[in-house]
Amino acid sequence: MEQEKRPEEVKKTSARKWTESAKKVRGLVANMYLRAITEDKPVAWVMFTLCNELFVAMDVLPVYPENYAGLCATKRVGDPFIDRAEADGYSNVTCSYARIGLGYSALWRDTGEIPPFAPDGGMARPIMLVGSSLVCDTRYKWFQAFSRYLDVPYYAFDMPGPPAVTAHRPDVREQYMKYNLTQLHGLVSFMEERLGKKMDWDKLDEIVRRAEKSYRLWYDAYMMAGRAVPCPFPAEDSFRCFVPAFFMIGEQEALDFYQGLYDEIKYKVDNKIGSLPEERYRLLWGGGLPPWHTMGIFNYVEDRGALFVFQSVYLPLNPADIPDRITNPLERLVYSRYEMGIRRAEHDRKLGLFGACNFVGLGNPLLFVDEFKVDGVVMHWLRSCRGATIGQIYQKRLLAERSNLPVLFVESDMCDIRDYFEADWKMKFDAFLETLETRKRAGA
Repeated sequence: MEQEKRPEEVKKTSARKWTESAKKVRGLVANMYLRAITEDKPVAWVMFTLCNELFVAMDVLPVYPENYAGLCATKRVGDPFIDRAEADGYSNVTCSYARIGLGYSALWRDTGEIPPFAPDGGMARPIMLVGSSLVCDTRYKWFQAFSRYLDVPYYAFDMPGPPAVTAHRPDVREQYMKYNLTQLHGLVSFMEERLGKKMDWDKLDEIVRRAEKSYRLWYDAYMMAGRAVPCPFPAEDSFRCFVPAFFMIGEQEALDFYQGLYDEIKYKVDNKIGSLPEERYRLLWGGGLPPWHTMGIFNYVEDRGALFVFQSVYLPLNPADIPDRITNPLERLVYSRYEMGIRRAEHDRKLGLFGACNFVGLGNPLLFVDEFKVDGVVMHWLRSCRGATIGQIYQKRLLAERSNLPVLFVESDMCDIRDYFEADWKMKFDAFLETLETRKRAGA
């Protein structure tokens, strides 16, 4: 099959936005990179680590290469970075987020300046690199390679979570919470040494509590929208609106954003304002990161009367109620993350769905199909991301055993457009929607 057109030939790839909140995210992202370049504050390159609050408290501007790779893919300027990384020997099945970031660093080292085609002015030079073990195995070595390219100190900390079958045990809970707290203290010590100043614990406490409010608003808005018929907040919008929760949490701007999102969705739900004039088919994006290089494919499906009403990838877990006795902000962080994971794990355990959800929050579609009145499930197999696709076959089997819903698999990559063939995707979606129509007529 002929390869899709290259960047200079392609049309706009982003999806239309159905909510005003989703339209604001692009400005938040652009400002995130602009601030790092223009403000006189230290910059850190950070993995998604669930502890952005620490950087806010230390007046550090965090830049997230994973987010930047998605931006490059959306703008379809990721190819030169990917090519440069592969020229250094990185496999084409290595995480494409990583390859874009590594290629960016290698080109910067080659030329001594930010690559001129980097969107949003590029990622500012960091004074520290912070990574973790969260999600996938690529992450430890990825930022270590950044350190070698940029000659910048790197700190890695561990963030393990127990399997669902043991997460509820008090001894397991105590062990993991104590260990994760020690890891966060280690990160604080590294930042204090690198910055030459101490953590302001009162300030961190204020930021952590602000983040807790933001997270709950995000969760409540997300679940309210998914349950609503018609749905006012489709998957392509939620694939944008997770950004403040992942990369800005703890900032006042993030709290304001999620208050606005909640208010907007509540108004639309109360007034039965949906995204489509008619929701003929309600779909669930049930696994795998989205194709950042071609988000417009969601609109192709919508033009045929189908809407992705929920996505279980960037999934906010049910927020924990933190006891008043826990006043140390680091302990609140650890308790919150762990309790949210335990709630989901315990739910899975009672249903006998061991492995249906991991501590990252990637949920089995079976957990959502009834609640959100779903007609079909789509899963995205990613060539370079094991972390977001592992278990998909198992999850498909569970759907077959416990529901009567059709499942569609599509294949590509989140950033590397060489693995995407639009004609193939459209053909599969057309056939899938025909199946749904046949079932609908038969009263399935």
